[in-house]
Amino acid sequence: MSVSFYINNKKTFLKAKAPMKLKECLGFSSQEIEQFAFDEAQDNFDVKKFYNSSIADYECLLCGVLGKSSRGFELSFDKELNHYAVRVFTPSTREDWQIALTYIKDLAKKMGSDIVNERDEHFTAENIEQFNYPEDILFGIKSYFENKDTDEYISFGIFREAAFNRKIVEGFLNSENPIEAFSKFFKDIQYLDAFSANQMFFEDNKTKNIIGIYALTQDTETILPYKPSVEYKNRRIVKDEDISTWELSLVIINGAPDDKDSYQRAGNVEYSDFIARLPKDKYRFIDAKYVLVDALTQEEILSILKKE
Repeated sequence: MSVSFYINNKKTFLKAKAPMKLKECLGFSSQEIEQFAFDEAQDNFDVKKFYNSSIADYECLLCGVLGKSSRGFELSFDKELNHYAVRVFTPSTREDWQIALTYIKDLAKKMGSDIVNERDEHFTAENIEQFNYPEDILFGIKSYFENKDTDEYISFGIFREAAFNRKIVEGFLNSENPIEAFSKFFKDIQYLDAFSANQMFFEDNKTKNIIGIYALTQDTETILPYKPSVEYKNRRIVKDEDISTWELSLVIINGAPDDKDSYQRAGNVEYSDFIARLPKDKYRFIDAKYVLVDALTQEEILSILKKE
């Protein structure tokens, strides 16, 4: 679910102006807008080429303000309709909405255009910030479990996804201020100072079974699922029923932490066994699915591997 706002591209001498380059899309606003769609730290990432490319070259760009945004907003450009689109997810946090509406306001001023949303509601740069976003947030929170067949719902954030169950959602709705309760919950998850472990998949050469694997490294606070399942971003390549087993690869450090050769795989353990062996005071739930595991020492990691 989401709400999209459209701003026409301005014209010069009856000819449409070229869509903005990314550096212009991020630079004209009164806020410090950044993109969260692409990892600029990746090897061979051409930062200069990226920021000089056109917004029209991308399906969309996830944008926001570092330290404030939780879900961000999507920015795109439609060549055929010659307009910019700003999409805000439902539900988003209060700060997400305020940042998005300010960006829409700045964009409308820059384009010299009015604003229309998918509901055919019309706004100007002067009144767009009066859009009734609290209503959309509350609608989104209440809609999490319209489908009664599940007790888990995943929403994506700028850094990591957040998982909700009925108990968590009911906690929002029964609080004194549901919007603030939801906003704080989502933002706290995004800005946890911990490593979010990535899913990896391998095929056993002999059995052809697919193994799902996470990794946990010594002395590193790590966010892991309590019970693993294929994440949404990977469902195009593998399904839950394709996974024969889930494992956790445990890594220890023998040497300087800044020396990659110091990192050694101590061994693998079945994922359910790891959770069972992990002392309960060494992790805590951050939402309905994920746990934050304390930084484990080498001795604690080796102890987990030795347990039967």
